[in-house]
Amino acid sequence: MDQATSEPRLLLRPFTLADANVVQRLASDAKVVQMAGNLPYPYPEDGAKTWIATHAQQHRTGTAIIRAMVRQEDDQCVGAISLDQIPRGLNAQGNLGYWVGVPHWNKGYCAEAGELMLQLARNEFHMRRVVAAHRIDNPASGRVLEKLGFEELEPQRMTNLSGEFLFRCYQKLL
Repeated sequence: MDQATSEPRLLLRPFTLADANVVQRLASDAKVVQMAGNLPYPYPEDGAKTWIATHAQQHRTGTAIIRAMVRQEDDQCVGAISLDQIPRGLNAQGNLGYWVGVPHWNKGYCAEAGELMLQLARNEFHMRRVVAAHRIDNPASGRVLEKLGFEELEPQRMTNLSGEFLFRCYQKLL
């Protein structure tokens, strides 16, 4: 949210194929890939269209909630946020992930989108816990998680598409 006005600058909405070109451009940046840790590089041609086409099935099966971060002022997609690895049952939880395009870094969009996603997780999907992780060489993501009220857990070795890295792991009880 904008500190001066407290008005939300972003909204979260499902991706559409109309977002594919901007997602393709933003997700093709090596800096985004390096910080996100779960995007392929080089980003495949038509990768955004293919990725967006998977969302409906993930929503239907309840395994992921994937949303576009969209600026309200101009309806511009600036990145993505998701909750995935969602188990069924009373102990519903999700794994929070997000990325924004380089032109939109350091504007507070991830924290604002994170708050919106946590509200969605709690109120519409009745999640009780959300976990998250970030690469140790991406301290900005750690600051986002701290702003959102996540508690740090023990660091873990996790494998991603680029190899093995040490990640900082967090949780938030909702």
